[in-house]
Amino acid sequence: KSHSSLLCCQAGEEHPKTEEISLKVPENILKDSERAYATVLGYQRQLTYKRNDGSYSAFGQSDKEGNTWLTAFVEKSFNKARPYIFIDESHLSHSFSLLKKIRNKNGCFRSVGRLFNNAMKGGIDDETSLSAYVTMALLEVGVSVQDPVVADAVSCLRKAAKDVSSVYTQALLAYTFTLSNDTELREMLLAKLEEKAVRNEGQLHWERKPASEASALPYWYRAPSAEVELTSYVLLALLSGPNKDLGKASEIVNWLSKQQNPYGGFSSTQDTVVALQALAEYAEATFSDKGDVTVTVTSKTGFHQQFHVDQTNRLLLQKASLPDIPGEYSLSATGSGCVYVQTVLRYNIPPPRSDATFSVRVETEPDKCPQDPLKVLKLSVTAQYTGSREKSNMAVIECKMLSGFIPVKSSVRELEKSRTIKRSEMQTDMVTLYLDE
Repeated sequence: KSHSSLLCCQAGEEHPKTEEISLKVPENILKDSERAYATVLGYQRQLTYKRNDGSYSAFGQSDKEGNTWLTAFVEKSFNKARPYIFIDESHLSHSFSLLKKIRNKNGCFRSVGRLFNNAMKGGIDDETSLSAYVTMALLEVGVSVQDPVVADAVSCLRKAAKDVSSVYTQALLAYTFTLSNDTELREMLLAKLEEKAVRNEGQLHWERKPASEASALPYWYRAPSAEVELTSYVLLALLSGPNKDLGKASEIVNWLSKQQNPYGGFSSTQDTVVALQALAEYAEATFSDKGDVTVTVTSKTGFHQQFHVDQTNRLLLQKASLPDIPGEYSLSATGSGCVYVQTVLRYNIPPPRSDATFSVRVETEPDKCPQDPLKVLKLSVTAQYTGSREKSNMAVIECKMLSGFIPVKSSVRELEKSRTIKRSEMQTDMVTLYLDE
């Protein structure tokens, strides 16, 4: 579990910025497993999923067709990576050519192909949100607003924008229209979003469902993935327009910073990508080469730890263990500037009992160890989905080799040829098998 804080101070303030941290653990933790600490912090593989037509899918050429959203996601990701690694331009143009072909007559994009982990694409669930995402990706890549593909898509989105009621789609459209310089529609959508905004203690965010009472949420609560993503799109819209609204943006960043997990990401791949992009935009817009902040962590039992952040160490991660668990701690910051403070609590609990969603049976041939040295061992793995849904998502089976044995590649390739599996990966001590459902 983690609790994050963005503490901002101004020179000359009489009182330090403070925050209370409560470390609580469940009753059924494994003895002595709890640990806590506070920290202060001022390509080629992807191409294996590419198909010959320029699209991308979970199993590449093994799939019947590529996926629209995944193709746009890869296009966007490759563009973001270009300043740091070499990306062959032909991959971007190839995918763009494919996206041209999967449009409806109204200019919006069609949903083609399957995405086996639907959590990847966040709140995108209809033609308007999908088209907004693809259009946004193309505009970020640098495709001109005058390009017929983008122009037709924007025209389609203009017609749909006024009737959109989903707060997620409104946020996505607000950012898309910001990139396409459609000021009137951008302002209209931002006004609608303002009506649905959730404000609390200097924080600002949006929720897909009616706002929950802050007092009803658990202390270590983190928002659902889609809420992090849609709030990040609003932040991008505010920071990408002609006049950056840094006041409102700082409230959003204050909320987003509290949703980060102990590893620096958020709840899923998609919300992490969008949130980090938005936070990077905010960091660029508010960067200053000045700042000097002292953070003090104290407890009622006498614990006292100070962190000092200035321009000489602003990129250094500073960390200290917290000794009292359970315990109550106070954070205070003085000086001038902003610092990011995260409190992390780790502990082990017995795994909860739950109904298994897969049944796995493994048989060996021979089934008993012979007296003579064994050179070949045949494994037969039977897997069955037993969950409550009609179908599972993509499933992965990992077969660890016995010590001294390596997989026979031809036997694995036979599974692919017979369509028993969709994809495989082989190492000297491990075989990974992918099933579409």
